[in-house]
Amino acid sequence: MDQKLWNINFCNANSRETYYTIHNVKAAHKYGRGKDVRVGIIDWLFGLDEHNDLYSGGVDLSGNADCLYKNSGHGYWMACALKEIAPECRIFAINFLNGENVNERAEYIVKAVDWAIENGIDILTYSHSRFNNDERAVIDKAVDKAYAKGVTTTFIHYDYEKNIFPGGLFKFREGVRDYDIRILHYDYNTLSVDKYEKYIAMNKTDIKSGDDVPYFSISSMSPVLAGFVAILKSVNRSLTADDCKKILKETSYSTHFTGYAPFDDVDIDNVADIGKATKLTYDGLLAGGK
Repeated sequence: MDQKLWNINFCNANSRETYYTIHNVKAAHKYGRGKDVRVGIIDWLFGLDEHNDLYSGGVDLSGNADCLYKNSGHGYWMACALKEIAPECRIFAINFLNGENVNERAEYIVKAVDWAIENGIDILTYSHSRFNNDERAVIDKAVDKAYAKGVTTTFIHYDYEKNIFPGGLFKFREGVRDYDIRILHYDYNTLSVDKYEKYIAMNKTDIKSGDDVPYFSISSMSPVLAGFVAILKSVNRSLTADDCKKILKETSYSTHFTGYAPFDDVDIDNVADIGKATKLTYDGLLAGGK
């Protein structure tokens, strides 16, 4: 039986703005590339069997090991985004969903945090939908535990003070507090078929290349920010989550952004400049002499 096509790739996707042009990644790589920093990606559909060279390990918490080993999808995309930013980091796949246990998400986040602590993970990402109030009561305690053990989190949609809170290059905000740092909110190389069909349904019939598709992706913000933290930690392993947040905020910049998403053509601040942040770290200019 023929396998259903699930994505469309665009070879010229990187002809528009990229993490390198917006966030000065190339300059950061002169000082650090995330060497040996351990990053756990809480997600699903990693494809470890096919892409084993991308990962340093993984665990299935979902009861559906195929989502860890056999099938590639969202988790694999997030791992690729992370590797682009911090090519020498060590990636650990934490498979926490199988398509059926969404209502037990908080329980699985707790398990993921416990596994991360037990396995010496330095940074944790999360790239799915926002937590409801009942989930927050449980997840906040788990993140407290991670924070106390030196694990830095970069969860999207999560404004808890002990999480480094990423937002995109758009004006709207969510949560009680504003985003800590702004990250370019795109995936560049692929568009899922269902999203492609939605654009066609909107009478966008002239889609021929990556430049014609405003692929609005918030998911990648978490692993990209985790990659920035990994770079900083590879330069100075003693940096805490608060140190990394401070460095990133102090070296961020304001810009006028015109992009391809519904939230473009805006003046935006707190945009990450990881090149400047890494040089600051390397030069030992962080307050306190670290």
